[in-house]
Amino acid sequence: MSMEVTTEHSSGVPVIKVEGQIDMSNYVDVHELVLSEINHGHPNIVLNFRHLDFMDSATIGMLLRSLDKTKQQGGMLVLVTNPHVDRILSVTGLASLFKLFSEEKSAIQSLPTGASH
Repeated sequence: MSMEVTTEHSSGVPVIKVEGQIDMSNYVDVHELVLSEINHGHPNIVLNFRHLDFMDSATIGMLLRSLDKTKQQGGMLVLVTNPHVDRILSVTGLASLFKLFSEEKSAIQSLPTGASH
């Protein structure tokens, strides 16, 4: 399965964009990016899944670990989603754990800006 990942910073907030398909063969790449941003003093992170076509249970586990790690650092993990991702989070009962947005700009604006260190 193919996945494209890019990271950019907007208003001091890391935005990790994931396009294509994320599953047990490649979710670790995304998780390592999240951990790297946290380790570089950015506990508030936007995961942009707007152009994600597929995600599996390994991805859900990664999302929960990433959410926990950002919270441990006093930050937040917010998601930009699409109807497919919304449905998966809803069916699994996880939608209420995350702040979900349909647009990247709204997700970024929901977070405190700048590094916490």
